[in-house]
Amino acid sequence: MSFVSPEFALVCLLFFPLYWALADHWRWQRGLLILSAYALYASWVPFFAVVLLAYSTVVWALGRWMQVTRPRHRPLALGLWLAGSFLVTLKYYEFVRESFQALLEGTGFQSLLPVLDVVAPVGVSFFTFQAITYLVSVGRQSLPARSWADVLLFLSFWPTLFAGPILRAENFFAQVDAAQVGRPVQAWRALYLISLGLVQKVVLASWLAAQVVDPVYRFPEQHASASLLAAMLGYSLQIFLDFAGYTSIVTGLALLLGYTLPVNFRQPYLARNLSDFWTRWHVSLSSFIRDYIYIPLGGNRRGWARTQWNVLAGMFISGLWHGANWTFVVWGLMHGLGVVALNLASRLGMKPWPRFAAQAVTFLFVTLAWVFFRSDSLAQAGQMLQGLLSPGQQAELAGSVQPAPWLPLLLLTCAVLGLSAWAHALEAWFTGLLQRMGRWAACVCLSAVLCAVLYWGPEGVPGFIYYRF
Repeated sequence: MSFVSPEFALVCLLFFPLYWALADHWRWQRGLLILSAYALYASWVPFFAVVLLAYSTVVWALGRWMQVTRPRHRPLALGLWLAGSFLVTLKYYEFVRESFQALLEGTGFQSLLPVLDVVAPVGVSFFTFQAITYLVSVGRQSLPARSWADVLLFLSFWPTLFAGPILRAENFFAQVDAAQVGRPVQAWRALYLISLGLVQKVVLASWLAAQVVDPVYRFPEQHASASLLAAMLGYSLQIFLDFAGYTSIVTGLALLLGYTLPVNFRQPYLARNLSDFWTRWHVSLSSFIRDYIYIPLGGNRRGWARTQWNVLAGMFISGLWHGANWTFVVWGLMHGLGVVALNLASRLGMKPWPRFAAQAVTFLFVTLAWVFFRSDSLAQAGQMLQGLLSPGQQAELAGSVQPAPWLPLLLLTCAVLGLSAWAHALEAWFTGLLQRMGRWAACVCLSAVLCAVLYWGPEGVPGFIYYRF
C-alpha cells in the first residue's frame, strides 16, 4: 500500500483518530503503531513482515547481550557482521555471482556459486542502517539497550520504513523518552508538507516520467539528441521531485504522529560544488556514510592522500547501497572522483567560482551522473551519452518520434530552481496562511489541492523511485 494511494488515505482517516485517542496510554498507542506498521508492511508481501519481526528480535537480543557483557566489542562486532551479511546476501549475492561468472567466462572456468532465488524485503537498506545505528549506540554506551517493543517500533516506524529518512537510534528514542510523542506536532505544517509532497510526486514527477523521461530511456536509440538532453534534464527534476515529495509526505505524517524526522533535503540544486551537494541531498544517508564509514576509516586524520581514498570508499558504498548494478557503482565513483578533483583543485589554490557559475557546473555534473543512476545497464547509459554527443547521427530521427515538450520542461526547471531559494520562506508563509484561514476554510483549500492532484495525476498509483532501494 503506497502513501499516495486512495486506500492509504482511507486507512489514515480511521487510524489517526484512534491513535490520538490513545495519547494518554503510551503502551497501547505504541502497540497500535507497531501493529499498523506490520500490517502496512505485510500489505506488500506478508512474509516480509515475518522477516522484519525476526530481524528486529535479533537486533534487540544483541542489544540486551551488550548491556550485560563486558567488553561490548564482541557482541557489537557480531551484530554488525550479521546486519551486513543479511543485507549483502539478500540484495547483492546475485550481483556478485553474475559479475564473478562474467569475469570467468573468458578463462573457460565456471562459477560454483549457486543461484539464490530470493527477493529482498522492501526498505531493507534503510532498516539495516537504522539497526546499525542502534547497535553502535548501545555498544558505545551512548544509549541503553531498549525493550523489545521499543526496538520493534524503531525498526518498523512506518513513515520511514520503506524509503527513509534513515533514523538515528539516539535521536528517535530521545523523542520517545521526552514523552512528547503521540499528539500532532505543528499540524498545519504537516498538512502543508503532505499537500506539497502530493503535488511534487503525483503531478509533477509523474508527468516528467511519463512525458519526458521513460519513453526516451526505454528506447534511447530511437530518439534524437534534443530528446535525449530533455530526458536527462527531466530526470534530474523527476528524481528530486519524487524523493523530495516522498520526504515531505512522510515528514508530515510523522508530525501527525508526534515525531520529528531528520532533515533529508536542503535544496540540493543550489549546491555550489559536489561536497556542498552531499550536505543537501539525501542528508540522512550522506551523514550515515560520513559517521559510520568515512570517519571509522580515518576520515581526514591520516593525511591528504588517505583522505581521498576514504572519500572514494564512502561514495563507492553510497552508490552500491542504492542497488546491485554497475550503473550505481559508476554513479557513486563519479561523485567520489568529482569530490577528489574538487579537493585537489582547492589544494592547488583554485579560488571559488562565482555563485551562479558554480551552481550551474555542479547541476550539469549531477545531471550527467544521473544518466548512470537512471539507466538499467552501462550499455544503456552509453547509448544515451553516445546519442547526445553524436547529433549528426541522430538528425534523421528528429521527425520519427514525438518531440520533447521543451517549453513546459523549461518552465518547470525555472520554477524548481528559482523557488528553491525561497522554499523555507514559502513553507512558513503557507503554514501561517492555513492557520489564519481557520479550520474550515483551510480544509476547503486543502481539499481543493487534493482534487487537483487527483485530476492532474496519472491513472493508477505511481511508485516512488526510492522504494527500489
